[in-house]
Amino acid sequence: TISHYYAAAFFDPEVDCILDIGGQDMKCIRIKDGTVDSVQLNEACSSGCGSFIETFARSLNYSVVDFAKEALFAQNPIDLGTRCTVFMNSNVKQAQKEGASVADISAGLAYSVIRNALFKVIKITTASDLGKNVVVQGGTFYNDAVLRSFEKISGGTAIRPDIAGIMGAFGAALIARERYQDGMETTMLSIDEINNLEFSTSMTKCNGCTNHCRLTINKFSGGRRYISGNRCERGIGKEKNKDNIPNLYEYKNKRLFDYEPLSEEA
Repeated sequence: TISHYYAAAFFDPEVDCILDIGGQDMKCIRIKDGTVDSVQLNEACSSGCGSFIETFARSLNYSVVDFAKEALFAQNPIDLGTRCTVFMNSNVKQAQKEGASVADISAGLAYSVIRNALFKVIKITTASDLGKNVVVQGGTFYNDAVLRSFEKISGGTAIRPDIAGIMGAFGAALIARERYQDGMETTMLSIDEINNLEFSTSMTKCNGCTNHCRLTINKFSGGRRYISGNRCERGIGKEKNKDNIPNLYEYKNKRLFDYEPLSEEA
């Protein structure tokens, strides 16, 4: 989340709202006084995300890129609402029976994506609720029709960086550069080591307890390995740590109630 904010602030230092629509999820990040104020996520399925449009593009024998281009020339975009993919399928088929073109369907889906984001996820009532400085990102916004739909529905404009789909990685790089100090050594492999990197993957089942976690073991050249799928330390060859586990409830209570009240003069 912080990486996304850093990236958005790079393109617009005054950003107060970040709308991110990816392939499987959607989020709205509110910024207040230079910090993240709130984050809203889609709670159910991926309806209204990039995979939503991709599904219909393939069903009509179009690539995602060509399907998006068709939407830009739509004369009468169809109203598909903001329902999930299962119900939207019947709407699209009905529109085809009524003679709707591929362009009209593609444009209707682009409108549906934005309506879903604004009225189902963020739950705004007017465009002014978004804020004055909006940055849109996520791979779905590479689709020019989705960006134009946002502008028409919201009645405003937004900044869409040309790296909209990799804003999280860009923000992480900005944070790394900010926190870099002279003398720090990188743990990143050299370019020669990267080019010669070899790895193998195998699956196994941990028998350390009754959970029987299914582990994925990735072995890399140089004897290094990475294990995922474990729910405790036993899966990576360590005994489960039972001591010195922090009490997060106690920590939270101290953070909330140990502050001293300000004096009246303050």
